[in-house]
Amino acid sequence: MSTHRPTLHLPRRAGLLGCALMACACLLAPAVGRAAVPAVLGPTQAHYLALAEQGVSAAKTDWADPRQHWYNETLHDPSQYPLATIWDAVPLFQSLDAIAIAQPSPANVSAVRAFANGAELYLDKSLRPVPGYAPYPGDRGANVETWFDDNGWWGLAFVNAYRATGSKRYLVDAERALTYIVRAGWDPSGGGIWWNTEHPYKAGEALASGTLLATLLYLTTHSAADLADANEFLAWGNTTGFSAANGLYAKSDQSGVPEDYIEAPLIYAQQELCTATGVQADCSRASALTDTALQRFGSTLDFGPQYDAIYLQWMLALYGADHDPRLYNLAAGNATVAASEALDANGLYLRSWTGDALSLGVAAPNMLQTQAATTSLFAWLAVYPPPA
Repeated sequence: MSTHRPTLHLPRRAGLLGCALMACACLLAPAVGRAAVPAVLGPTQAHYLALAEQGVSAAKTDWADPRQHWYNETLHDPSQYPLATIWDAVPLFQSLDAIAIAQPSPANVSAVRAFANGAELYLDKSLRPVPGYAPYPGDRGANVETWFDDNGWWGLAFVNAYRATGSKRYLVDAERALTYIVRAGWDPSGGGIWWNTEHPYKAGEALASGTLLATLLYLTTHSAADLADANEFLAWGNTTGFSAANGLYAKSDQSGVPEDYIEAPLIYAQQELCTATGVQADCSRASALTDTALQRFGSTLDFGPQYDAIYLQWMLALYGADHDPRLYNLAAGNATVAASEALDANGLYLRSWTGDALSLGVAAPNMLQTQAATTSLFAWLAVYPPPA
């Protein structure tokens, strides 16, 4: 089982961060794809919405840092630099987005605005050749190590913040993420998107988040540049970045191993591009990849909540587009098990969805990302009505 980037504990500009976040004291306000918002949620959606709201409330209670008005990476972390990285915080961002999309009350929409405004503090304007999102809030400097999939996941959360609030400010934030991926992450000589600024290899995670970000921005803004970026990324992904032996996208250009949270964003991106542009090859490929992914990863997911939640988020979005009941049932089946088995003795979602303790290769103990990833699954199930 592969892992994401290691936890970062590097020296930070704590003074700068404290001042910036103090100006956003509302960030810890009470909580809050193209699916239509129902006037009244059905009972199944209401059930999942209640679970999501409880999960977000617990995240606020147990991971909030009143000193810096943001969220910690781990429970009650007393260290000097405890705050959540992008990878730690993105499932909470998506949870808030989905809650507000499912139920756009003033309180829920305000909670998205508050979190999204705080998420802008990860922007490092000193990065070159253009600004991008650094992993830790307040990181500043041209040489800060950054991850290109982080920028994609963060950008996608900003796109959903736009869906939840209607504020074009968050589309600008999302475009910044895409611009950084294109200008700093894409390899103009051989194609592919680097894993991070150290350029160790071309990463399927970065390809997945960057391609879907470009696609959703094109669908929203109708920018020819965004469409060109999506198609360029996919052209590489469907050749060099594809594992013919597995029939799915590879984790990296050095490995043929597929991972679920890489596949779903790329499948959904191609389905949406087909619908928007009429290129039937994209639809055919999305359909075939869906079948292969469902067979490969099965019905009981155990990669890790923070990975599997991304897979299910975009499989649910695909369900919203093509109404394939297999996709909804996949998400709902895992949510049903997680709702009881993932709870620890303190009532937090800190175990795997099947009730096992998470290994250190998946997540360190007591992490925000583990709680929030499970919460995000409930939140996205609140957005989509179950099959008739």
